[in-house]
Amino acid sequence: MNVSSLEFFILEAFRGLRRSGLLAGVAVGIVTVSLWIFGAFLLVTMNINNLVHSVGSRLEISAYANDAVTLQEASEVQIALSKIHHVSSVSFVSRGEAWEKFQGEFGGRLALGEAFRNNPLPDTFMVQVSAPEHMETVARAVAQHNKIDEVRYSNQMVEQLTRLSDLVQLGGAALVLLFGFATLLIVVNTIRLTVIAREADISIMRLVGATRSFIQWPFVLEGLILGLFGGGAAVFLLRLGYQFLLGKAGETLPFLPLLRNPTELVMIYLVVMLSAILLTTAGAYFSVRRTLEREA
Repeated sequence: MNVSSLEFFILEAFRGLRRSGLLAGVAVGIVTVSLWIFGAFLLVTMNINNLVHSVGSRLEISAYANDAVTLQEASEVQIALSKIHHVSSVSFVSRGEAWEKFQGEFGGRLALGEAFRNNPLPDTFMVQVSAPEHMETVARAVAQHNKIDEVRYSNQMVEQLTRLSDLVQLGGAALVLLFGFATLLIVVNTIRLTVIAREADISIMRLVGATRSFIQWPFVLEGLILGLFGGGAAVFLLRLGYQFLLGKAGETLPFLPLLRNPTELVMIYLVVMLSAILLTTAGAYFSVRRTLEREA
């Protein structure tokens, strides 16, 4: 395809859209709505997954030292534990700090001085793990350290979070694929209506000896243009709605870990935009191809 041919195809595509008028507008509207819902599904799935990982990353492993440790020993143990794979941070709580905190919380309600003559609490290392699915592996590794006597963490909560994370990923992927397929069918059939409405033009071009590619390219470019308009409108509305949601959530539920990473949001918007272009271009190509095969 040379430059002059490309220029002709582009001009012909815009002429075709102008002639289609209402049908082209309907196609853009359907693409916008379909891709907006598709993008909303993506955002919901990503936010639920983000919530699960945010809660999971706050779970801690309590590693109790077998003897009272000096500051030097505590520092060495802390460094050793922080080097374990999937450990995000390690903090040290001395038995004195733990006892003071315990007395501050329960001293007014319990006669701690009568029950305990000495501080019964051990020195503790609080280990944070990068994701809940690594909790058991990290706990086993921490327990192997010679200064650690006992390791505790919430097994049940970790298992529930891990199952929820897997369910969200699997269910989200299934929903996105299902809705993506539904969007493809809607868009293809909508583009097909614009092609059917111009079957007379296609027949005339066939009669004067136009090649299949010469007939197809303007329609493919029309699909591309419809995708650009529809996808752009969907991304604009999606971004506007999500920014509004973030603002409202920040006022009423500031603790909710919604997805705010600009890079991840841009990736979602790009997926929506590229999906719109791919769907409309493919829809136009297959629609005009079927028409040409029927007339062959």
